Amino acid sequence: MHRLLLAGIFGLWAATASAQPIKIGELGIVADAPFYIAIEKGYFAAEKLDVTLERFTSAAQATAPLSTNQIQVIGGGVGAALYNAAARDWPVRIVMARTRDWPGYSSDTLILRTDLKGSVTSAKDLKGKMVAINAPASVLHFMLGRFMETGGLSIADVQTINMAWPNMGPGLETKAIDGGMVVEPFAAQYAQKNIAFPFRRAADFMKKPPLEVSVILYSKAWMDKQPDQAKAFSVAYLKGVRDYFDAMKGGPKRAEVVEICAKYTSLKDKAFYDKIQWSYMDPNAEISFDGLRDQQDWYAKQGFVSQKASIENMVDRRFLDYALEKLGRVDDK
Repeated sequence: MHRLLLAGIFGLWAATASAQPIKIGELGIVADAPFYIAIEKGYFAAEKLDVTLERFTSAAQATAPLSTNQIQVIGGGVGAALYNAAARDWPVRIVMARTRDWPGYSSDTLILRTDLKGSVTSAKDLKGKMVAINAPASVLHFMLGRFMETGGLSIADVQTINMAWPNMGPGLETKAIDGGMVVEPFAAQYAQKNIAFPFRRAADFMKKPPLEVSVILYSKAWMDKQPDQAKAFSVAYLKGVRDYFDAMKGGPKRAEVVEICAKYTSLKDKAFYDKIQWSYMDPNAEISFDGLRDQQDWYAKQGFVSQKASIENMVDRRFLDYALEKLGRVDDK
């Protein structure tokens, strides 16, 4: 009897000891909400997962620790850097969608100085003007390029300057720039201060395919060594996504989700969540392969991607498929 008891205790200890604590790279932004929701509502705990958050100032900063399995998960933006890394067989895989732009839920915004309202009505009117972007070869750079194409122009027909989002406000006020490519809450904040107005949101002109903004990335070493853990994580995360989706739609979980977001993110003003357009999250976390291809093609055309990566090889669906099998699919309308 004692031997059986000791064997059980040591077996439990061994199982616990072998389970790797999961480090989540996070940026303290609303796009990371499902991580925070899954922590606060016990979804990770229900899957018997030990998770910790590690704050980064950008997803790019987390590239090295993710590739060496020092962190296991992060939400990362789509951009030329992602495709270039994948072409070099980066030991990281896209597992699920994170955020995209959809009509009514389009955070990514081209804002213009308030004094340009009326005089700029189309892409053609932007020719030669100065538009700030937060980073070259990024999703917002791509968005601006696609917008210029709606007027038969190209990204070369507009001047761009690299500028952090908080610095765009002063740039607009001093007329150093004519517009900026921003995300929420900056679009709403600058509009509230009457510095700028939302001229076009990504979903206004990018629908088929939609603008795939960011994805969930897993360390390949972790997926290979701890597949059961990665499956359990995917289930808990997808539960968080669905709570976010409910809140995004104005459902009964909205107040609770806003409370969680205000606790963890830099957007502390709860009232402001009703003034912004929330980014769209698919409740089934399905990836738009066409959206990923569309971006890579544009970056390659601009010379930002020298060798195209296989989109299919960049994605590992096993863990999303497991979570969907366990939780079922939900209506994304």
